[in-house]
Amino acid sequence: MGQKPVLPVLLSRQNWVVSVSLLLVVVLSGIYTFLGIGMNMSALDMTRMSGIFSMPDAGTSMNMDMDGKMGMSMPSQDMSADSNTTKDMGQNQSMMQVDDQAAMQMQSSWSFNTTILMFAMWWLMMIAMMVPSAAPTLLLFHALKKLGSEAQRALPQTYLFLLGYLCAWAFFSVAACLLQAQLEAESLASPIMMQSTSTYLSGALLVMAGIYQFTTLKNVCLDKCRSPAEFLAENTRKGEFGALIMGLHHGVFCLGCCWALMALLFVGGVMNLYWIIGIAIYVAIEKLLPQLSWLDKVLGVLLIGAGILLIV
Repeated sequence: MGQKPVLPVLLSRQNWVVSVSLLLVVVLSGIYTFLGIGMNMSALDMTRMSGIFSMPDAGTSMNMDMDGKMGMSMPSQDMSADSNTTKDMGQNQSMMQVDDQAAMQMQSSWSFNTTILMFAMWWLMMIAMMVPSAAPTLLLFHALKKLGSEAQRALPQTYLFLLGYLCAWAFFSVAACLLQAQLEAESLASPIMMQSTSTYLSGALLVMAGIYQFTTLKNVCLDKCRSPAEFLAENTRKGEFGALIMGLHHGVFCLGCCWALMALLFVGGVMNLYWIIGIAIYVAIEKLLPQLSWLDKVLGVLLIGAGILLIV
């Protein structure tokens, strides 16, 4: 028997193609986030340093650098130095602190390249966190397209739907970058750990995210995410541009559902794997298991309580 042409075989297995494509998108985005490409440290390094619930003060990273320099520059015989030497060391320490403060200020002012890297970090992190919970909608969209009049264009239109969905999270990533830059400029976030240095800011973000769990906007957006068939039936469009718009529309609902939870990354650390994985798992549970509809209210109460305790 002759071998079948590759293209017909590929098109006959489009469900697998879409599934594998989504898996690759998530895996590659996750690897980029894990390695922290372009960043000073990888996500694993930042996670080790910050832990799960730690909150560094504004001078934590500066003091860590200063302690390292002092340890390298102090030989053992300095332990028996006289008072003049001790005084000189104090002066040197003060000078080093000034240098570290200057370095921190330089690091807080983002260059164009830094801004692009930070946007890529945010966007790819959002892709890794959000695409798994959006996969059922994408697969259902593809299956419906295969049954309709545009069956031959089902695969490219599915990818355009995905692109539209990711564009919504690109918008969020731009906003997150602008917020991060502003927080660092106001010394409310650490440029090194990418984490809030203010208990009041962290507490306010927790309370805000908790309150948002009870809002009508949250519930409406969550219902759309939990009912992909209803969303696709109400928003069906034809053609490639229609697929792109549908994906963008679905991404907007998803963004409306989850933006406050994503803002919590500033509390635990933007590249803290505990918070990244934890939020991603919760979002998937909230969207894919509608029978646990009470869970979003429970989380809201917990977040509000945690925020109040942190502020008080």
